[in-house]
Amino acid sequence: MERLVLLTLLAVLALPGAALAAPVKISPRPAAVSQAGVAIVEVANPNRYALRGTAFVAAGTRTVASRSVRLPKRAVTGVHFRFDQQDMSALRAAGGRATVKLALRRAGGRKTTARRTLTLRVAGGDQTPAPAAPSAPAPVPPSPAQGGTGAPEPAPASNRWAGRMGTEGAYDDLEFTLAGGRLEITKTPLVPVYCFENGAGRYGNALSYEPFVVAGPWTVGTDGSVQQSGIASNRLVSSGSRVITYTVKETAQSAGKLTGKLGMSFFDSKYDIFTNQIWFVNCSGSQSFEAVPAG
Repeated sequence: MERLVLLTLLAVLALPGAALAAPVKISPRPAAVSQAGVAIVEVANPNRYALRGTAFVAAGTRTVASRSVRLPKRAVTGVHFRFDQQDMSALRAAGGRATVKLALRRAGGRKTTARRTLTLRVAGGDQTPAPAAPSAPAPVPPSPAQGGTGAPEPAPASNRWAGRMGTEGAYDDLEFTLAGGRLEITKTPLVPVYCFENGAGRYGNALSYEPFVVAGPWTVGTDGSVQQSGIASNRLVSSGSRVITYTVKETAQSAGKLTGKLGMSFFDSKYDIFTNQIWFVNCSGSQSFEAVPAG
């Protein structure tokens, strides 16, 4: 019996590295389909090697989109899907529910698949905007004879901005105010964070979406970071408070748009009293954003 146990253990240790590959994970977060028919679905590759293959989107029994993909190692990638009018009609008929499937393989390695059913937010197809209600006439500025300058006064610019994580979809992921080149977040966005176990023969990984809770102010055009005690939701770390590093970098403002990148990182250590083993969990993630004036 003891010999059988040892042989079984040796067989497990002899498995190739491909057998220990971590599964690719598709974000369950609903994705908005833009007016141009483009939706972005986030996919995380936790492995130490890149993967290539094909991504499909199915609504009911019909495949409505497909494309080739490359997933860099240990990264979260936004996969762009494009839909024509017939595809969007099929999505509407399915209530926006769609199944995303990935057929992947590493160079010289085995094939792997990933699948998830999620919601694609598609606007109504035949809706026409209602005519705008008549507005009151704009006030006429006083003439020079009436003591005025004769030129209309410019409307004050709003300092409220609305943003989205990534480059597609509605501008409803975050909000902030901008004044004097400094932004302060008023609606908390979520940042994709990947955690990896290391040590004691553990190779677990998990994706989570963590709230970026440091409002600022953050200076536009200058990279900054803040360390603050907080609680992470990733299942690989303990539920207690820990130091989390929040970063804002690569911010730039152009005509009517502000872009940048939000990032988070933290770590944990765990100890098993029964085996006297300790291992570590390293977590990090970042996501670009873009924002426009909210009006």
